[in-house]
Amino acid sequence: MRKNNYHKTLLQSLLMALFLLPLSMLAQNPLPNSGFENWTDGEPDGWNTINQTILGTVFTPVTRDVTNPQSGTSCAKLETITQNVFIVGPVTLPGIISLGTITLDIANQTGTVEGGIPVSGYPSVLHGWFRYLPAAGDSCIMGIGLSRWNGTSRDTIALSYLTIGGQNPDWQSFAVPIDYLIAAEPDTMNVLFFSSNLLNGSPVSGSALWIDDLWVNFSAVNAENVARENNISIFQVENGRSIVLNTPDLQGGEIQIYSLNGSILFRKTQSPGVFSRQIGLPALSQGIYFARFVSDSGQMQVQKIVVNH
Repeated sequence: MRKNNYHKTLLQSLLMALFLLPLSMLAQNPLPNSGFENWTDGEPDGWNTINQTILGTVFTPVTRDVTNPQSGTSCAKLETITQNVFIVGPVTLPGIISLGTITLDIANQTGTVEGGIPVSGYPSVLHGWFRYLPAAGDSCIMGIGLSRWNGTSRDTIALSYLTIGGQNPDWQSFAVPIDYLIAAEPDTMNVLFFSSNLLNGSPVSGSALWIDDLWVNFSAVNAENVARENNISIFQVENGRSIVLNTPDLQGGEIQIYSLNGSILFRKTQSPGVFSRQIGLPALSQGIYFARFVSDSGQMQVQKIVVNH
């Protein structure tokens, strides 16, 4: 159980880190080395991996594969591997690749990602090609996050990810549509790939994911279904046991609580005509969740909440 909790905490931390990106921004920058043709010292140029040495044991879950790329001369291979670490014992690491810097802390059972790349405009879909050979019912994760610095803190503009399981030995295209939570232009983009689905428990050794030829489509964001700034607000109280919903235009709608993997855990209809209300939540395990309010007119506001016991 401790091992399962560790890997879930790692994935939650990594996904949460899609919100915590740097303040210095430049002009729009496309995905670097999107065909994984260029590598330096075993690392794909422009990307960061989970490859590292833990107490003298070298882990290389991400490697360059030149045997069967989708195009060009190489692609990225992410494989979940297990090795014995001195004192610690068997350690299983999934292959992880990101536009941010990955930091893994075995002792404290945490993982973080810091960074990303500057972006301007409105990314709408993450595309690419993949092959996947999972072990024992495992699945992979492909995710993208967009954020924007508002002057005092970082707003999550969009967070979308896709899980794929089953045997996929041949190259196939994939697409991750980007759902905007806030009608604002992002200034930072991060992309993550996992060879194992840590949301379902521990990674399964032997699962292998190949990634190649990535690109991002850009388009104008449809703001009609996104709550306008300062119109609807949600914030947590009592360490996540309750939330406060403010609707200045007195709209009714539905409040929803859902987990990082998209499962709706709670939903409740809210009658119109009330400016502010406090809503008690069901007992939730410690962790990260999202509160979403969808108004009767179709506007939406999403807020991350952190439950601490």
